[in-house]
Amino acid sequence: MTGGTSSSPRQKNAAAATTIAPGAYPTFTAADAVRLSLALRDPATTAKAARIIASKADELRIAVLTHVDRLEAAARLSDLDTVFEQAHEIRGLAGNAGLIATGRIANVLCKYLDTIDRAGGKPERSVVVLHLEAITRAAQAEDEATRLGDAVADELALLVEKRLSEINVSATG
Repeated sequence: MTGGTSSSPRQKNAAAATTIAPGAYPTFTAADAVRLSLALRDPATTAKAARIIASKADELRIAVLTHVDRLEAAARLSDLDTVFEQAHEIRGLAGNAGLIATGRIANVLCKYLDTIDRAGGKPERSVVVLHLEAITRAAQAEDEATRLGDAVADELALLVEKRLSEINVSATG
Protein backbone atom coordinates (compact mmCIF):
# COMPACT_ATOMS: atom_id res chain seq x y z
CA MET A 1 0.00 0.00 0.00
CA THR A 2 1.45 3.35 -0.97
CA GLY A 3 0.32 6.82 -0.12
CA GLY A 4 -2.77 5.54 1.65
CA THR A 5 -4.77 5.51 -1.58
CA SER A 6 -5.52 1.81 -1.76
CA SER A 7 -5.85 -1.06 0.62
CA SER A 8 -5.77 -4.80 0.30
CA PRO A 9 -8.94 -6.88 0.68
CA ARG A 10 -7.53 -8.18 3.98
CA GLN A 11 -7.19 -4.62 5.30
CA LYS A 12 -10.71 -3.76 4.16
CA ASN A 13 -12.09 -6.90 5.81
CA ALA A 14 -10.19 -6.15 9.03
CA ALA A 15 -11.58 -2.62 9.10
CA ALA A 16 -15.11 -3.90 8.48
CA ALA A 17 -14.73 -6.52 11.20
CA THR A 18 -13.87 -3.90 13.80
CA THR A 19 -17.01 -1.91 13.06
CA ILE A 20 -19.57 -4.72 13.20
CA ALA A 21 -22.34 -3.90 15.63
CA PRO A 22 -22.95 -6.37 18.47
CA GLY A 23 -25.37 -9.04 17.33
CA ALA A 24 -24.64 -8.42 13.64
CA TYR A 25 -21.79 -10.86 13.17
CA PRO A 26 -20.80 -12.13 9.74
CA THR A 27 -22.03 -15.53 8.69
CA PHE A 28 -20.45 -18.20 6.50
CA THR A 29 -22.09 -20.01 3.65
CA ALA A 30 -22.03 -23.79 3.95
CA ALA A 31 -19.30 -23.92 1.30
CA ASP A 32 -17.21 -21.33 3.18
CA ALA A 33 -17.62 -23.30 6.41
CA VAL A 34 -16.45 -26.51 4.73
CA ARG A 35 -13.39 -24.77 3.21
CA LEU A 36 -12.51 -23.21 6.55
CA SER A 37 -12.95 -26.48 8.40
CA LEU A 38 -10.70 -28.31 5.93
CA ALA A 39 -8.06 -25.56 6.11
CA LEU A 40 -8.03 -25.71 9.90
CA ARG A 41 -7.45 -29.47 9.80
CA ASP A 42 -4.60 -29.21 7.30
CA PRO A 43 -1.28 -30.09 9.01
CA ALA A 44 0.53 -27.43 6.96
CA THR A 45 -1.92 -24.77 8.16
CA THR A 46 -1.59 -25.96 11.75
CA ALA A 47 2.21 -25.91 11.53
CA LYS A 48 2.20 -22.42 9.99
CA ALA A 49 -0.12 -21.14 12.73
CA ALA A 50 2.11 -22.66 15.41
CA ARG A 51 5.18 -20.96 13.88
CA ILE A 52 3.39 -17.59 13.78
CA ILE A 53 2.21 -17.92 17.38
CA ALA A 54 5.69 -18.97 18.51
CA SER A 55 7.19 -15.96 16.75
CA LYS A 56 4.80 -13.71 18.69
CA ALA A 57 5.38 -15.35 22.10
CA ASP A 58 7.12 -12.30 23.57
CA GLU A 59 4.32 -9.98 22.42
CA LEU A 60 1.71 -12.38 23.78
CA ARG A 61 3.53 -12.55 27.11
CA ILE A 62 3.52 -8.73 27.29
CA ALA A 63 -0.21 -8.75 26.52
CA VAL A 64 -0.80 -11.25 29.33
CA LEU A 65 1.22 -9.10 31.74
CA THR A 66 -0.82 -6.06 30.70
CA HIS A 67 -4.01 -7.95 31.54
CA VAL A 68 -2.46 -9.04 34.85
CA ASP A 69 -1.81 -5.37 35.69
CA ARG A 70 -5.44 -4.54 34.86
CA LEU A 71 -6.59 -7.53 36.92
CA GLU A 72 -4.64 -6.30 39.93
CA ALA A 73 -5.98 -2.74 39.52
CA ALA A 74 -9.56 -4.04 39.33
CA ALA A 75 -8.99 -6.15 42.43
CA ARG A 76 -7.73 -3.12 44.35
CA LEU A 77 -11.00 -1.38 43.43
CA SER A 78 -13.04 -4.51 44.31
CA ASP A 79 -14.38 -4.43 40.74
CA LEU A 80 -15.24 -8.10 40.31
CA ASP A 81 -16.75 -7.61 36.85
CA THR A 82 -13.43 -6.30 35.57
CA VAL A 83 -11.54 -8.96 37.53
CA PHE A 84 -13.59 -11.56 35.66
CA GLU A 85 -13.08 -9.85 32.29
CA GLN A 86 -9.32 -9.63 32.75
CA ALA A 87 -9.05 -13.22 34.01
CA HIS A 88 -11.05 -14.27 30.95
CA GLU A 89 -8.59 -12.47 28.66
CA ILE A 90 -5.64 -14.00 30.49
CA ARG A 91 -6.98 -17.52 30.21
CA GLY A 92 -7.41 -17.02 26.47
CA LEU A 93 -3.95 -15.58 25.82
CA ALA A 94 -1.76 -17.32 28.36
CA GLY A 95 -1.47 -20.71 26.70
CA ASN A 96 -0.32 -19.17 23.42
CA ALA A 97 2.24 -17.14 25.35
CA GLY A 98 3.64 -20.31 26.93
CA LEU A 99 2.09 -19.47 30.30
CA ILE A 100 0.11 -22.66 30.75
CA ALA A 101 -0.27 -22.55 34.54
CA THR A 102 -1.26 -18.87 34.37
CA GLY A 103 -4.06 -19.73 31.97
CA ARG A 104 -5.22 -22.65 34.09
CA ILE A 105 -5.35 -20.53 37.24
CA ALA A 106 -7.21 -17.73 35.42
CA ASN A 107 -9.65 -20.32 34.08
CA VAL A 108 -10.43 -21.60 37.58
CA LEU A 109 -10.93 -18.02 38.80
CA CYS A 110 -13.35 -17.37 35.93
CA LYS A 111 -15.25 -20.55 36.74
CA TYR A 112 -15.44 -19.63 40.42
CA LEU A 113 -16.62 -16.05 39.82
CA ASP A 114 -19.13 -17.11 37.17
CA THR A 115 -20.64 -19.88 39.27
CA ILE A 116 -20.87 -17.69 42.37
CA ASP A 117 -22.52 -14.96 40.32
CA ARG A 118 -25.07 -17.38 38.83
CA ALA A 119 -25.88 -18.65 42.32
CA GLY A 120 -26.42 -15.08 43.50
CA GLY A 121 -23.64 -15.37 46.05
CA LYS A 122 -20.64 -13.27 46.93
CA PRO A 123 -17.15 -14.62 46.24
CA GLU A 124 -14.90 -15.24 49.20
CA ARG A 125 -12.18 -12.63 49.25
CA SER A 126 -9.51 -15.14 50.28
CA VAL A 127 -10.27 -17.41 47.32
CA VAL A 128 -10.08 -14.49 44.88
CA VAL A 129 -6.88 -13.13 46.46
CA LEU A 130 -5.18 -16.54 46.28
CA HIS A 131 -5.99 -16.75 42.58
CA LEU A 132 -4.82 -13.20 41.91
CA GLU A 133 -1.50 -13.81 43.63
CA ALA A 134 -1.01 -17.11 41.83
CA ILE A 135 -1.85 -15.57 38.43
CA THR A 136 0.56 -12.69 39.04
CA ARG A 137 3.42 -14.92 40.18
CA ALA A 138 2.89 -17.51 37.45
CA ALA A 139 2.77 -14.85 34.70
CA GLN A 140 5.97 -13.21 35.92
CA ALA A 141 8.01 -16.37 36.52
CA GLU A 142 10.70 -17.22 34.00
CA ASP A 143 9.61 -20.85 33.82
CA GLU A 144 6.09 -20.97 35.18
CA ALA A 145 5.15 -24.18 33.39
CA THR A 146 6.84 -26.32 36.04
CA ARG A 147 5.59 -28.86 38.55
CA LEU A 148 5.05 -26.03 41.03
CA GLY A 149 2.84 -24.03 38.64
CA ASP A 150 0.80 -27.09 37.84
CA ALA A 151 0.55 -28.03 41.52
CA VAL A 152 -0.74 -24.56 42.39
CA ALA A 153 -3.27 -24.68 39.57
CA ASP A 154 -4.43 -28.14 40.69
CA GLU A 155 -4.80 -27.10 44.34
CA LEU A 156 -6.69 -23.93 43.47
CA ALA A 157 -9.02 -25.94 41.23
CA LEU A 158 -9.70 -28.33 44.13
CA LEU A 159 -10.36 -25.40 46.47
CA VAL A 160 -12.85 -23.89 44.06
CA GLU A 161 -14.58 -27.23 43.49
CA LYS A 162 -14.91 -27.66 47.26
CA ARG A 163 -16.29 -24.15 47.76
CA LEU A 164 -18.72 -24.49 44.87
CA SER A 165 -19.95 -27.88 46.10
CA GLU A 166 -20.51 -26.35 49.55
CA ILE A 167 -22.58 -23.60 47.93
CA ASN A 168 -24.60 -26.15 45.95
CA VAL A 169 -25.24 -28.25 49.07
CA SER A 170 -26.38 -25.25 51.11
CA ALA A 171 -28.57 -24.01 48.26
CA THR A 172 -30.28 -27.37 47.82
CA GLY A 173 -30.16 -28.52 51.44
